[in-house]
This record gives sequence, C-alpha cells and structure tokens, in this order.
Amino acid sequence: MKKIITLILTLVISVSAHAEWKSVFISGDHSIPNFDNGRRVISEMLAPLGAFSENQTHLTSEKKLVKGAVQLATLDNIALAFQNLKVDKSKDGCFLFMTSHGIKKFGFYLSRGENGDRGGITPNQLKGIVDAACGTAPTVLLISSCYSGQFVEKLAADNRVILTAAIKDRPSFGCSTDTTYTFWDECVIDNLPSARTWEELYSGVKSCIERKEGELGFNPSLPQAFFGKNVKNLPIFDK
Repeated sequence: MKKIITLILTLVISVSAHAEWKSVFISGDHSIPNFDNGRRVISEMLAPLGAFSENQTHLTSEKKLVKGAVQLATLDNIALAFQNLKVDKSKDGCFLFMTSHGIKKFGFYLSRGENGDRGGITPNQLKGIVDAACGTAPTVLLISSCYSGQFVEKLAADNRVILTAAIKDRPSFGCSTDTTYTFWDECVIDNLPSARTWEELYSGVKSCIERKEGELGFNPSLPQAFFGKNVKNLPIFDK
C-alpha cells in the first residue's frame, strides 16, 4: 500500500513539474482598479516559476487596457481564449485566475458583458468552457469574487484544484477605492512566495482572510477549496 501511495504522489508531482501550463487571467469589472491590479500582479508572480512561458492569455473590462494580446472580458472572448489555449490533454495543464464582483445565485460579474452590456458568467457556463478546453488535463481554478463558492460544486472534478474567495452565499471584501487589491487577492499575493502546494496556499490565504475580517469585525466570507483526488498535494508549478 505504501508503495502505491508513493507512486501516486510521484506521478502527481511529475504532472506539475513537466506539464506546460496554459493560463487565462480575467479581471471582470472596471469601476475600480483593484481587479486589474490583482490580475496583473498575480500573473507576474507566477510567470517566473517557468510554468507559463508565453502561454498567458489576459482579459480585462478596462477598455484602455485592451491592446495586443489583452482582450475585452466578455463571455464570448473568455470562451475563445480557452479554445485558443489548444491544450494537449496528455501533457499540458490549465490555469485560471479570475477576479471581479460576484452575483448571488448567478455567478461572476462581467461589467462589459456581451455587446458592451453588463452581464456575467454562470457556474454552468464556466464548466462548459473549461470542460471543452481542458478536459482531463490537470486544472487549477482561482475564483475571486463574492459568492464564488457557488462555482465549486459545478466545476469539481478529480483533476481539478479550485480555490474561491468566499462560500456560495457570502460576500468577500476589499472591493473599494481605499484598497489596492481585494482582500482575497492580496492574501494570495502575500502567501504565494512561501506556499509550495495549492493546499498550502489555501491554508495561508484562509488564515490571512480570517485575520483581516476579524480585525474589521466583518462577517466571515469563508473561502472555499476543492482538491480532486488526482491532484492532491499538487505543487504550485515549478516550486
């Protein structure tokens, strides 16, 4: 039994070390700079790990930032971005970081919805997009918004790691002009340098959020996590 467990762990570590991770970063609202700040900084922190090379795709709701490879964050463009990753499911990995407001019992807010109207992306829609593009490839999803826990049940799978900023029926915090990042994004930024696995990152971020919310007397947002059985103890890329 010990040999089997050791073999499984070796395979999981091998997946992270040798996979070419292809990624999508989304900031879904342009009313405050916090979301673009989080998208930009977290992508910059992850790139030197060697996991992404040139395989980062960015979508923003701030039209002034749309140029070159940076596209407007609409539902159609998000679907197209995933299609264009061209994931080889036998050797590649998928990564998503998305940050915005959340919509209770609906999903993730997109201030530049289809045809420029406000809209969003539901858990079912994101599931369809990720299933089609990533399939059985190792997949890590970081979803930063109020009520983001609603994505866990729909997207959970044996090959996926999912971290969310809040449970499905509670808001997260830091979406205001007096902060640079949302609370959850800032806690990810603070804990990424020391975390070796996604489970360690979740633990550090959870403690960070509890401390921030406790100091301010906020109702706990209760960040959520899911770790599929095929990606238990998955390292954070080349760490």
